[in-house]
Amino acid sequence: MQHQVQYPNYIQSLNIIKINGQVNQYTLTISYPVRPQDDPNFFEKVFSSVSSSRKIVFSYGDASMPTYCYKDEEAIITKIQQSFNFGNGGQMGSVIGYTISAVSSAALGKTGTFTFLGGKVKPSDEIKRIFNTETYGLKNIFKGMSKDNIDALIEGGDKEVEVNDKINISPLDYITYLASCMIPSGATAGQTTKDIYILTLHDDTIYDKMYNDTVTLGGPYFKVTRTSYTKSQLDAYEIDVGYNTRTIVTDFKVENNENYSLYYDYVGELYPEEYKRVLNNNGQ
Repeated sequence: MQHQVQYPNYIQSLNIIKINGQVNQYTLTISYPVRPQDDPNFFEKVFSSVSSSRKIVFSYGDASMPTYCYKDEEAIITKIQQSFNFGNGGQMGSVIGYTISAVSSAALGKTGTFTFLGGKVKPSDEIKRIFNTETYGLKNIFKGMSKDNIDALIEGGDKEVEVNDKINISPLDYITYLASCMIPSGATAGQTTKDIYILTLHDDTIYDKMYNDTVTLGGPYFKVTRTSYTKSQLDAYEIDVGYNTRTIVTDFKVENNENYSLYYDYVGELYPEEYKRVLNNNGQ
């Protein structure tokens, strides 16, 4: 006997911390085995579908409330962490793992979340505007930044692009989104550019201006730097997994603290009908 199901059980665990019975904190872990015929960007498309609202609904049974054992709770995604395990997932093969952190919608009234309207803007100028706006409080966090050095820390040379509205998002998350939208001014429509912009956060209070020329900023800061992935970088590697080379690689894992699909809409389409599975009596 076999049963048709819409989706296999990708969910590994759901942990909920209740605070005063009103504001809950959620941690959802998902394990997604990727077979040759599967779409590795399946969950990227799912997460990007809520890039503007960040809303997620948890359906679960609550054993602490016998009279109301099953319910749906709406929450706001605060963070998505991602990990890759290539070729060492046992029978499952390569596995992509996700850890989704969320908080009850009621918490929005007590946290620094804002709504940012989209439009055609130059992201580097918008980042500077967000930082200089007292309402967002970034000057109290990044005390090493000021009007005297912000132009050196946030590299320009980008072009105007269309950015989306962002609802219930922190100013720092919005700056992260803006940095991901930055495109060099010389790039034409549809062109794949090899120059990218990278946002980095620094707590060391020392800014390496150029080579050994350092400046003490007196506080943490963030940088937006333009670089090219064609250049030889000390933190860039090229490896072959599962292929016989002079250096044998038996396992390779990547962990991302932030999943960027949460910040922008994915360009691909989601085809849920492709994810039907057949289960037998043994749960296989």
